[in-house]
Amino acid sequence: MKQLSKEMNSRAVRKLDRFAIRITMLLAVLTGIALQSCGTAPPDEILKKAGQGAIVFVRENSVESNGNNAMKGNPNEYHPGTDLMLLSPVSATGELTNLTEQYTREGQDQERNYGHACDPEVSLDGKKIIFAMKKNRNARWHIYEMNIDGTDLEQLTDQTEGDDMDPLYLPNGQVMFLSTRPGIVDEYERRPSPLVHVADRLPDGRLTNIHQVDFNQSHDANPMVHSSGKIFYSRWEHLGNPNKFSIFVMNPDGTRTFILYGNHSPRQSGSRVFLEPRELADGGLVCSVMERNSPFEGGAIGIIDISSSDDNITFISPTTSPFNNTNQESRAVFKSPHPIFDNTADANNREKIMFSMSPHPVNDPDTEERVDYGLYVMDKNGDNLRLIHNDPAYNEVDAVPVAPREELPGGLPKVIPTDPNVVAGRANGATTGMFFDGNVYDRATNDGQMRPDPNHVNVDGTLGQAKHLRILEAVGMPISGNRRGGPMGNTNLEKQRIVGYAPIRDDGSFSVEVPAERSLHMQTLDENGMMLVNQITWVHVMPGEKRLCTGCHDSHARDKIIGDLEIQTDFSVMNKSENRQYNSGFNNAVDVSQHVAARTDTVDFFDKSNPGRTNTVQAVFDNKCVSCHGLSNPSGGLRLANNSSDLQNEDEETSVYDFLTTDNNYRTVDGDQIDYVTERGARRSPLLWAMFHRQLDGESGDYRIGSYDHSQLWVKNNGHIDVWNPANRGLLMMIEWADMGNQYSNSTD
Repeated sequence: MKQLSKEMNSRAVRKLDRFAIRITMLLAVLTGIALQSCGTAPPDEILKKAGQGAIVFVRENSVESNGNNAMKGNPNEYHPGTDLMLLSPVSATGELTNLTEQYTREGQDQERNYGHACDPEVSLDGKKIIFAMKKNRNARWHIYEMNIDGTDLEQLTDQTEGDDMDPLYLPNGQVMFLSTRPGIVDEYERRPSPLVHVADRLPDGRLTNIHQVDFNQSHDANPMVHSSGKIFYSRWEHLGNPNKFSIFVMNPDGTRTFILYGNHSPRQSGSRVFLEPRELADGGLVCSVMERNSPFEGGAIGIIDISSSDDNITFISPTTSPFNNTNQESRAVFKSPHPIFDNTADANNREKIMFSMSPHPVNDPDTEERVDYGLYVMDKNGDNLRLIHNDPAYNEVDAVPVAPREELPGGLPKVIPTDPNVVAGRANGATTGMFFDGNVYDRATNDGQMRPDPNHVNVDGTLGQAKHLRILEAVGMPISGNRRGGPMGNTNLEKQRIVGYAPIRDDGSFSVEVPAERSLHMQTLDENGMMLVNQITWVHVMPGEKRLCTGCHDSHARDKIIGDLEIQTDFSVMNKSENRQYNSGFNNAVDVSQHVAARTDTVDFFDKSNPGRTNTVQAVFDNKCVSCHGLSNPSGGLRLANNSSDLQNEDEETSVYDFLTTDNNYRTVDGDQIDYVTERGARRSPLLWAMFHRQLDGESGDYRIGSYDHSQLWVKNNGHIDVWNPANRGLLMMIEWADMGNQYSNSTD
């Protein structure tokens, strides 16, 4: 991504500089105000004048213990004595009411065991609050609801396993929330993963018919309902690179999940995260922006035009807020933005942004890295910053206006009905859904991956470089037991297994049937079954869903949110924006699990706990290669046989694995050093070049042609290796291992 000075015009840059100066000048004043009573600051009557006379917020008891970062969810953020507060009217002289202390102190005589209430959302009619609460140290996080004044508390969930958090009301009467009920840990931190669920309500308000609707392998966070009726939320993606929180969109029933913003932005910062999205009056978003490991969950405030592509964010917080490791002195950290209206202001300034800010420098030894978040408001362009409320003993965050949704930016959300295919699928006990893509060659240009050539001539004379599709599934780590499942290996990719394969049609389309409610991703493959393009986000289908693959492929203008494609009654697909008909559509979908090369196990390099396993890469070497590449005087210096020490420590990879994947042990014709097997896949790995006796990546001049033609080891069809022949299963396993990121272990055993 371009530097900030290049992202904005000079006027915007001057505005940010002025804001930075104002922040610096205001720090002493604001800190002095905060250290006095909360009622001595000049009142701010914005919400009161707009008819929005109150806010509910979280008074978090964390100023002495806030070590949070963006990668932590509620189960990792228990601060006893944290409550929901009501401020009415919204001014520094407003009346402050603790809504939850009667519940978070109930039955407890020690402060360390008090409860923690958080994640408030106001009902669409403005009369109730739904929130998450952990009633005491030994309790689970459950979903609760109460009146705006804190009365009539109702517990909506009562699960005994997992934690429920971050709820919101849906316009169809359902409730959406995050939960660790699925019982997996994230791929990176190995913490329980909160994932999006949706539930119906019983007559007494309790939640029932609870379904998981997002199948990410890491955290989901901050779901919100957009005026379109769609759900926007932050999602931690860790499928190799990137490793970050982007903003996703989906229908409330879990269909048509799609990356909305942030997967490729910015290029120089793979760990930038976009959290806490809220809708602006024009349908765009305001959100917090920080680094994945930003301290105190603080960073900048940015505005995103979702009708455009990545790299369009406009920051309204000062240049010194630490949104991108700028190495500038941090004057303040920001979080929890929420748009509000001031209907008494002129037309250009009616929309304001309420937010939390801590004026303390992030790394000031004099403050022992404390923060003191208070509530503030500023104009949408970043001007006119004012204090609403601050108590220096607490962090005030997650403020939400108490008002009917129709009076807030964005207005009342539309209702998106459940996909009828999913309704029928659930009724029929369906366990699969379908993906359709009109043309794999119609690709976005900004993901840094190659663009397959539709005019490429293959060895059999056919046209089109993309010939096959590989479907992979995440292998979720269980919360209990051996969570890592053995050594991961020298890779950024996480545990996964191969579900199956399907052909790509001559016109570049595919239609496949895949397991429903699973974390999946796809790879397009060349004629040798080797990866061309690797999908870098997890996707899923709901039972019975017919899912249109767009985003990487075909037209995907962001303001349409995948709305330009329609499934016809004959299961063909119409692109409305281009008036183009895909007759193939969902017709003749291929069940990938029935492909001859589909598998139910994982691809592992070796298994020290079961060294006799025959379905490992090392077993292929033992069967095909060690006669020449054994322990004694291996050919070309390449030893592919284990020695005695390789069978000892189960927590270490073998020396054969390390030799192939590290230290650049292969010397090219020009004398350059590269790994035998690279994370860039089989096509770019010299070990596979040797198996085919030629360079495979379309380049030349790297492969050293050996004295032995290793292609003789494999069965051929018309003189060419047929990777789909069952007799060549060992070769395909080597290809799969390389294309899956060279992991040592993909199992959970």
